[in-house]
Parts: sequence; structure tokens; C-alpha cells
Amino acid sequence: MNLRLLAFACLVSASLLAAADSKPAQAVPGLEIGARAPAFSLPSSTGGALDLRALLARGPVALAFVRSADWCPHCRRQLQELEKNLAPLKAAGVQLVALSYDAPATNAAAAKKLGLTFPLLSDVGSKTIDAYGIRNHDAKGRSAGIPHPVLFLVDAQGVIRAKLARDNYRERPEPAEILAAAQALR
Repeated sequence: MNLRLLAFACLVSASLLAAADSKPAQAVPGLEIGARAPAFSLPSSTGGALDLRALLARGPVALAFVRSADWCPHCRRQLQELEKNLAPLKAAGVQLVALSYDAPATNAAAAKKLGLTFPLLSDVGSKTIDAYGIRNHDAKGRSAGIPHPVLFLVDAQGVIRAKLARDNYRERPEPAEILAAAQALR
């Protein structure tokens, strides 16, 4: 056997072993791009209730589902990053709204503590989380009802045009990625 053939065989074997050991990436849960976004009316951290149809009448909406603004450090970091990058999203014509399963008073306190100027909606009972197909069914105890952290971009006609998420709940889409998806809605 010549040296090139031996090297090629080693590379192929190593590739096959690596492929056998690697796990396939999990599919991002939830509604697919092109689906109609389910309507909702939920209590907001800014007071009153917000209705998706009313928001869409003013233009596209970015819906950021978070596990909890109260106890999840990854969600708090994501919400603060979204706040820092709110101006470019608004300039792209997109309204930002975040949703969690927390109670309205909990979300209001968290929004104040984090300095959020965009609405943080309360989906107590996780009905909207379920409608979007992103409930984390592995979560138990106080976490029961949390969503997988997913950000949906919905156009003014109510159609999901982008779905941004990561396989790992600790990681979230980067602001530049969200902005690029928002700019693509134009």
C-alpha cells in the first residue's frame, strides 16, 4: 500500500469515527418560518395588556421568548443586550417585545431592575408559549412552563419570517444576527 493511500484511509477512518461520536444538532423547536403567528393579548411590564394584532398594525414585531427575566442569568443578559441594541432594531422598523412565563409583578420588577424600555409580557399558564410550540417539556418544578429561548420575527401581515435560536439555552442569537434578520424584512 502506498503512503498516499494509507494517509487517505486514516483520514476517512478518523472522519467516520468523528461522525459516529458526534450528535446531530437538535432542530429548533416551534413554529416554522412561513407560519402564521398565533394572536395573543398579554399583560405587559409597562402596564395594561399588549395585543399582537395591535402591534402588527404598527409594523413588524420581534418576539423574544425568554425562560425568566427573574431567575435566569442567560435571559437577563440577553434582555440587556437587546436593550443596548434597541435603537438599530427600531431604525429597521421592528418593534421588540419579550415574553416569559413569569407573573406580571415579577416581570415589572425585573424590567425595572434591568432598565428595559421595551415591553416584557407575562404568559402565566404558558398558553402563548404552547401556541408557538416552544414549551420546554423537560423543565420541572418552578421551571415548568418555560419556553425554549427563541426569537421570532413576524412581518406586518402576521407571518413568521425568521426564527432565531441556539441548541444550548445558555447561548442566544447575537444582536447583529437579529438586526440582519430585521433588515431583511424590508
